[in-house]
Formats: sequence, structure tokens, C-alpha cells
Amino acid sequence: MTNAITLQQKTPEGKTLISEPVFNIFQAHLQPANNLSASQAALSLANLAPKPNDGEKTLSDGFFFELWNSVIGVAEQIPHDHPAQDQLVKVMRELTLLPDTGLTVWDSPLWTSLPVLGAAIRERLNGPTYPPHPTAAQTRAVDESWVRFHAFAARLMGAGVVHSASQPVWMLRDALEQPPQEEEEEEVVADRDLAAAAMYIEYAGAVLVEAVAANPEPALGAELARLLRAGPLYGGAPGLSRERWGFWAKRFREEGGEEKGRSEEGRAVAGRAARLMEVWGETRLKG
Repeated sequence: MTNAITLQQKTPEGKTLISEPVFNIFQAHLQPANNLSASQAALSLANLAPKPNDGEKTLSDGFFFELWNSVIGVAEQIPHDHPAQDQLVKVMRELTLLPDTGLTVWDSPLWTSLPVLGAAIRERLNGPTYPPHPTAAQTRAVDESWVRFHAFAARLMGAGVVHSASQPVWMLRDALEQPPQEEEEEEVVADRDLAAAAMYIEYAGAVLVEAVAANPEPALGAELARLLRAGPLYGGAPGLSRERWGFWAKRFREEGGEEKGRSEEGRAVAGRAARLMEVWGETRLKG
């Protein structure tokens, strides 16, 4: 039987992680014995949105930042391989299927394009926040939340709910194209970044490899080339290319080796990502 999910609405210090209405919806929906379908949960979320003033067709973004940050707060409390992560993504997909409201946010239709979600995700990409002088348990909790967040983002991409070719490249570059940290205390952080990068292979890899197969040597404009530039260890062309795919697979394989001194969990996640990439390379990138 699938383990139940126990969500925390606030931190022990009182900081809100999930708004109360969103918490109530998912605390019920994500349980193994729930009677609320994904479409019903999506409708419950949609009904939280503010009503526009008479004659107005545009909503401000404040509610939506709070909404998506709460949804992300839910995802960060679910282990990356727990079925509740898939349930959460199903609700997000159902939101995109709701009837056209005629309303827009940032010139994007509500709810079809899930406006502001991409911005809410990008705001988190600068890295996790640790408390001052964290204990080992606090550090591990923050690292787990970071990996879970990226698993959720990758699942959204794999399900076609979110479209971003840049974010996976950034995370894989940070984990696999940078020189190793020399400080011993950075080992946990390195495992964290490796696991976060692996989430994009685990849950969005099939989409990424199809993009590589369709355009193995992409021609990029100057700005996109800058954003998707190579890290020091790679040094190849920018963007998501066949050559870079092969380099990442090789680096995951290397990082999964015992000589790297990573944790058993870190080696396992790296080895699995390497194998997935190798299999997809053999079956989808032939010729």
C-alpha cells in the first residue's frame, strides 16, 4: 500500500509553506484513499481565483504567485518517487483543460497556459535557503526539498504542462560541467545538485532526448547561446545537443563510481540517470 502523505502547512517557526485553502485541497486529494478526482481538485483550485471587476478581463498576478508557491510547497514535501507527485501533476494538467474563462494574466489565457507558474519556478532556481548554522538534519531536509522541487518541475515538463528547454540544461550544467568542490563540507551539496539534475533525466528525459533527436546540433541566437553556454568541463557548443547529451551520460556514469566518494544514494541516482541516457541514446539517437 502506498504510504500516506502528511503535509505541513507551516514551519515550526510559523512561516507559511502552503496557503490554507491549497493545503486543505491537497491534504485530502493526495491520500491513497481519497475520493476527489484530479479534475475535481483542479476545479477546487480554480475556484480560489479572485473574480474580476465588472467588465475587466485581466487579473493581477499576486494571487497566482501565492497559488503556485503553495503548490510548489506541496511538491517539496513529497518524495520524488512517491505516486503523490504524479497526482499533483495530474491536477496541474487538469487545470490546463478547464474551459476558457476569457480572462488573462500577463496576456496569457487562464487557465490554459498556467500563467505566472514559470516565473514562480524560476524564482526558486537560485538555490535552496539554509537556516543559519544548520544541523545535519536541517541540511538534509533542505536538500530533499530541493530535489523534490526539481522532480516536480521535471514531471511538469514530461507531461507537457510546462515547456522549458533552458532549465534542464542549467541544472545539468551545474551538476556535471563544473569542477569538483575542494571543500569537504561541499560533498552533501554536490550530491544534492547531482540528484536534482538526475530528476530531469528521470522525469523529463524522454522529452529531452526527442528534442535532441529532432535537432541534434541546434543553431542558437546570441542570447540563447549565452544562457545555454557550456560549463568548464564540457567546453562544447551551447544548447541541448547530441554531443552534450553524450557528455552528460558519461559524467553521470563517472559520478556514480565508487572512486568519487559520493554517498550510496548519490551513486545510485547517478548510475540510473547514466543508464537511462545510454539506453535512449542507443534507441533514439542512432544514425
